[in-house]
Formats: sequence, structure tokens, C-alpha cells
Amino acid sequence: MSAPATPLVPRPDLDWSGAAEVLIEGCAHLPTPEERVRWLERLCLSLGDALYPAFLQVLCRVGEHGDAAAQKAVADTLVLALQTGRLPSGRHAAWGATRGAGATGGTRAMGPIEYLCAWHAQPDGRGPLGATAFDRAARALLGLVSHSDTARRMYCAKLLADADDPLGGAWSRGTRPALAAMARTWGAGASPERAAADAVDAFLAELKRGSGSVSQAAAGWIPPPPLR
Repeated sequence: MSAPATPLVPRPDLDWSGAAEVLIEGCAHLPTPEERVRWLERLCLSLGDALYPAFLQVLCRVGEHGDAAAQKAVADTLVLALQTGRLPSGRHAAWGATRGAGATGGTRAMGPIEYLCAWHAQPDGRGPLGATAFDRAARALLGLVSHSDTARRMYCAKLLADADDPLGGAWSRGTRPALAAMARTWGAGASPERAAADAVDAFLAELKRGSGSVSQAAAGWIPPPPLR
């Protein structure tokens, strides 16, 4: 396995191939669904919130280089995690939480796909995820999840619900239509690879289409005065 051209975590000292093989081994060979989900949770928890992108990179590694059986095993484990509300998540700044001295809002827990989308469209203190890195990582991750039709349907429903929630605080007005476009396109796709590519293209196109109105709104946004 060759190293990804645009790693989410620039750590050449880490054995990404070995980590992906460990993930596949547990998802494919542990005897019960509960043990497989716990395996997924432990891998993520061992990295911690600060290294959640490393967990995403392991998933992307499987999505880019795993064979069909390995990808199906990991995707089926993600289904179990989704069904039981135990999908490993990372913390990302809520929309507006880092804007100005008077802004508040904290962070939100986000699953793998949501985290990638927020990192690219709504960067927080770690800075933005560049378009090239996002495109490659999102295609790999959506392609991986697409190996389970159940996982794809569940994730599409989750993204559509997020896009339809203006009060949740996680997503800006400009990002929510892009999430909806991704979910609709992804749900209508055929093969895992084609569905993933089309969905990522739809997200980026809708994000670009809305960037004018979003930037104008941001330019006119004035943070509230600090409380006294």
C-alpha cells in the first residue's frame, strides 16, 4: 500500500497500513457484532479527540486500498455503530464558536463524514482542510460506507436531517444546502465508487454556489459586545 498523496495527518512515522490492517482484522474476524463495534470504538479512543483525523485517515486507507471483502467488513461494522448510536465521533467547533471575542457555542460531536465536511467548509482552530485533501478523503470515506447499502441509506438520512436543522448550531446557512446535495446525490448513486464521487462533487458545487451569499453575510457580520 502506498501512502496517500494528501494525508489528513502529516505523520510519516505512523504505520497507516498497519493500522488499517488492524481495523480490518477486527471487523472481519471478531465473532460477534458487539465485539466488532467495541473494536472500532477502541481504535478511535486510543487516538483521542486531538487525533480524530488519524482515525479518519485509517478509514480512508481502507476505502482507498482495501479489497472488496475488507471494505464490506468495515462498512458492516459502521452500520452496527450507526444503529446503536456508537459511531466514533470527533469534536469540531460549532458554527460561529470561534468568531469574535463575544461569540460562544463550544463544539459538536460529529461522525466521520460530517467531520470532514465541517473541517473543509467551516474550519476551526486547526485551520481548513484543503480542497484536494477533502476531495480525496471524502471520496474514500463515502466509497467505503457505500459498500453497505444499509450504511449508505442511514448516513444519507442523517445528513439530510442535519441539513434540515437550522437550530442545531453545527452547520452554517451556506453549508446545510451542500450537505443536502451530498446526501441526495449519494442516495441516488449506483456503484460505491461512482456514488461517492458524484456526492462529493455535488457537495463542493453547492458549497461554491452558496459561497457568494455566505461571504457577503460574513463580511457584514458584527460580533456582539462582550457581557459586562
